[in-house]
Amino acid sequence: MEKEKEVVEGIEKEQVDYLGKAKGIYGSIKEHLQPDFRKQYNVRRFLSCLLLYIILLGIFSNEMAILSIASLGAFLYAVLAFIFWHYSFWSYQGGIIDTFSRNLIQFGSIWGLVWKAVVQNILILFWIAFIAPFSGIKTWLKASKNNKVLMIENDRNDRWA
Repeated sequence: MEKEKEVVEGIEKEQVDYLGKAKGIYGSIKEHLQPDFRKQYNVRRFLSCLLLYIILLGIFSNEMAILSIASLGAFLYAVLAFIFWHYSFWSYQGGIIDTFSRNLIQFGSIWGLVWKAVVQNILILFWIAFIAPFSGIKTWLKASKNNKVLMIENDRNDRWA
C-alpha cells in the first residue's frame, strides 16, 4: 500500500498501488491455509469450478458465445469460486449438508448405489463451488481477523471456532 504524491498543475494527487494491494490480498488468502491443505483437492477444485462455469454460462447465456457479458460474469464468478474454494470446503466440513449426505441411507442395486454416490459427490462439489464466493470470503475474513491458519487433518473437520 504505497501511496505516491504527484503534483499536477499545483494539485497534489495520491496514487495508490492497486497491483500491490491485490498481491497482498492474494498473499493473505494463501497465507491462512496450511500448505498441505492448499495443495490438496486441486483436481476437485478445478473440476467443480469448471462445472460451475459451464452451468452458469448455460443459465445466463442464450447462445454459448464465449465472448459476451454473460460469459464474462460467469467467468469472474468461477474465478472467485476457484480462489476461495478451499475456504468454502473447509467451512462445509462438518456442516448440516455434510452430515446429512454422510448419513443418507441409500437403497438399490450395486450400480444404482454407485451412480447415486457419484451424482451426490458431483452435486456437493458444485454446491461448494457455488457458495465459495460468499462462504469462502466470510471464512477467510474470520481466519484473517483471528490470525488462524486453516487445515484439515485426516479428512476430518478441524474447527477453531
